[in-house]
Amino acid sequence: MKKTPIVLLLTAVIFILSACSSGDTAIDNINEPNKDSTSDQIYPAQNDDALEESGNVNGMRFALTLEEFTDEYNEIIEKIGGEYLETDKWTVTGEPDSDTNGVELEYYYYDCEKYNFTATVEAESEKLVNVGCGTAMSVFVSQNEDENYSDVILERCAAMAAAACGFPSSSIEALQDIFYRTTFEDAQSLWYQGCIYSLSTDEDSKNSDNSTMLFRVFPVTEEKKQDWNIMDYETYIASASADSNSVTSG
Repeated sequence: MKKTPIVLLLTAVIFILSACSSGDTAIDNINEPNKDSTSDQIYPAQNDDALEESGNVNGMRFALTLEEFTDEYNEIIEKIGGEYLETDKWTVTGEPDSDTNGVELEYYYYDCEKYNFTATVEAESEKLVNVGCGTAMSVFVSQNEDENYSDVILERCAAMAAAACGFPSSSIEALQDIFYRTTFEDAQSLWYQGCIYSLSTDEDSKNSDNSTMLFRVFPVTEEKKQDWNIMDYETYIASASADSNSVTSG
């Protein structure tokens, strides 16, 4: 997978996951999950109050506190199905620190059975800077009866993004498509309506079962987006469609 280094706010991430399968778990060898969304299903509107300007290094933050995000996430899960989050089960990880702009940050972790959530919060405003959903590659490639965990985890990531970004549950398919493309295609990060959607991996060369994946969403200023050369989701899928049509016609 192509990897593009980007200077971003770092999230303190602790993966407490057990591998549920063995064998070759390189991302390039993951079977394509059943994807509900298609390239033309783009949700066109965002809650105007979902993002706020901030003095942090990204220049933006979410308008939600961690507790408010949890409530929004659970409202979406109630509609699409899945495991609810409990506010009191978020755990602080490590000590607070400050970014290069001097904004103090706190880091949180929420452990689920097959995946986990992370969150970075501004200490003073108590607003979210970024949220993430992590898992082990061995979990991502596994199946439970007729269900691919890759489908489940990408849907949870979409619900996470919808909750943080102020999208309704009807946007899940499009948001899942964004995370799908950061996983299986040549775009590790994509920008969509004020936020960057990204995948980072930490590969264990000694035991691939211990390799981890972290999907994140976080708002940035237009200037940061340009500085980091992050492609728009709409532009990316238009280009992918054009390339596909070119190959077909050729």
